[in-house]
Amino acid sequence: MPSKDPLDELEEVLGPAGLLTDPIDLARHTEPFRGPRGATPAVVRPSSVEEVREVVRWARRHRQRLLPQGANTGLVAASTPPPTGGPATVVVSTDRLAGDLRVDPVDRAAVVGAGTRLSALEAAAAPHGLTLPIDLGADPSIGGMVATNTGGARMLRHGDVRRHVLGVRAVVADEGCTVVDELTTLRKHNNGPSLSQAFVGSSGAFGIITDVAVELEALPAARACAWVIPVGDDQALEALLLLERGYGTWLEAFEVVSREALAAGLPLSDAARPFGEREPELAVLVELSGRADVEDRLVEALADLFDAGLLEDAVVADAGRAWLPRHGISEGLRRLGTVVGSDVSVPRPALPRFRRVARERVAERFPGAIVADFGHWGDGGVHCNVVLPDGAGAEEVAAVRELVLGLAVREFGGSFSAEHGIGPVNADWWRATVPPATRALVEGMKQLFDPLGVLGHPGLPFGG
Repeated sequence: MPSKDPLDELEEVLGPAGLLTDPIDLARHTEPFRGPRGATPAVVRPSSVEEVREVVRWARRHRQRLLPQGANTGLVAASTPPPTGGPATVVVSTDRLAGDLRVDPVDRAAVVGAGTRLSALEAAAAPHGLTLPIDLGADPSIGGMVATNTGGARMLRHGDVRRHVLGVRAVVADEGCTVVDELTTLRKHNNGPSLSQAFVGSSGAFGIITDVAVELEALPAARACAWVIPVGDDQALEALLLLERGYGTWLEAFEVVSREALAAGLPLSDAARPFGEREPELAVLVELSGRADVEDRLVEALADLFDAGLLEDAVVADAGRAWLPRHGISEGLRRLGTVVGSDVSVPRPALPRFRRVARERVAERFPGAIVADFGHWGDGGVHCNVVLPDGAGAEEVAAVRELVLGLAVREFGGSFSAEHGIGPVNADWWRATVPPATRALVEGMKQLFDPLGVLGHPGLPFGG
């Protein structure tokens, strides 16, 4: 008599909707935004905390690797399973962990299922005049945002996801498949170490997040945006400092965009060309938010920048349409060739020089490559994307990444991951740059939460 397929055990627990095995159904869970397609025998879709525990119990019993997956919008290969030939990895989708979404306008907080999309939370919060102010080009799940500690374009003012997490509920893979339940909206809850923070930035290696409590902020009465052309990249940094000194918390975003990056984003938004047919070497998207008179403040700020000799040109733009070319960059770059994306940060004083040196080094080593850098200079972040011709080999891709990350980390004292989190793409950099004592402590936490090593992408440096 043939032995029972282990997946049949899951279907008995989760029902037909909780287990996907058809290749058509699996496709959207194995195709990343950037990088090679992965392979999985199945996608499991638990709909409750107890079902998540059953899945983890099953994984421990069969020594089966589980990959927690939110909206699959990650860019470091941690949200999709390895390609065919790698370890068999079952995807645990949080799609069905999205039914419970509670917004408390008095508490200015929300409790959501891990699978809840950012757009759904925003839609629920907006009628109360509230928002989770993490502005992204994608529509991730809240659990995925916590697991990667997402930053975004408004981190300058509002910080990253870690700053907004009040509490987490998660299932770990210890012997008892413990539910770590710190799901609270209390802000003053100083009762010892917070295990919730252990899951922030863990890339799903420590546990499967099922619910999240987040602090919301008031929607501003109005926003005002302008695209400006700085005299040079040094002047762009000076403009940031002047705006911070003069306008404080009114300054919501300061996005520095190269000519190549802006050109890539424009075909998706031709009607929103900020400077008509002109293509400046560098442009900056400035956003202020606050009271209804915010546009007057923006005009005043632009006048200050002109008076200081920092700008060549400026165009006040509709606050909604102004972001179209910025958010179209990543999609636009994909049409130009093989994108080698590097998400780095450096100390703010070094931003102009880092940009110049990176472009010079890439031009020297990789003639014909397109450097399309853009970033959140307010928090020191730079997406230093290099586009190679289609068909570029893995060795060339690796060499480009080594050049850019090595420059940021070794020569400029920066980080190899400003906001994209940790995944197989940058695992070696984690091993090489994180101090040995820290690595040992992280690995000890992994052993505590997941002693059999069944959680997280097998390519994670702390994946077990």
